[in-house]
Amino acid sequence: MEQSAIIIQRWWKERYALQKVVRYLQQNLDRTILQDLSNKCHAIQNTCKGDGAGLEGGSYIDRIISEFFEDNLKEYKSHHNGESDMKIFQTEISLKKISGPSMIALDWSKNNKPCVRTYFNHPIMIVNLKEQQWWKKKEDYTDIVPSGIYLIDREYCQRNITLSSNNKTNTLITKESVYQMLQRSLKQRWFIELPPPNKKYKFKISNAFSES
Repeated sequence: MEQSAIIIQRWWKERYALQKVVRYLQQNLDRTILQDLSNKCHAIQNTCKGDGAGLEGGSYIDRIISEFFEDNLKEYKSHHNGESDMKIFQTEISLKKISGPSMIALDWSKNNKPCVRTYFNHPIMIVNLKEQQWWKKKEDYTDIVPSGIYLIDREYCQRNITLSSNNKTNTLITKESVYQMLQRSLKQRWFIELPPPNKKYKFKISNAFSES
């Protein structure tokens, strides 16, 4: 079999596996679960404000998302290896959290030496906590982006996303590219809507302990 045919066959296999993950999430994350997740993520955001608080709050939200999945999805496993943060069935997935218009990075370690590592080794899950129109006058970028859970296949990323860099990372995905990734997910229907918060929680670290 020719190399190109092998690659196409592999991509179709990966796409089928990701569709299976999407259906599983849609069937097992009901409105009550998603509402509770939304309320708690927003409580963390409202508490973690100010200089340096974004990174702190993001870490807590990543933990909350992981715990919600672990509690409600039997096929979920935490799996931190390279770009991967989780496994659902046997599909490794990279998790990214945003709140409205954002850039993301595959990792946040700046390396001044040329890197031979390949990227987009797994599909990406983006959890967007804020529904918003990202641009009002930028052609082709004016759609409102709903809050929700988005899955994006790695084939699309490999073919269409060019990594940039800044003073913190060499694996930056620009705001425009993130927008395109989310639109790709919506068109594929690889999306689970996250409702806006409807209850106010107070986030306090000292309440986060229980006997093991």
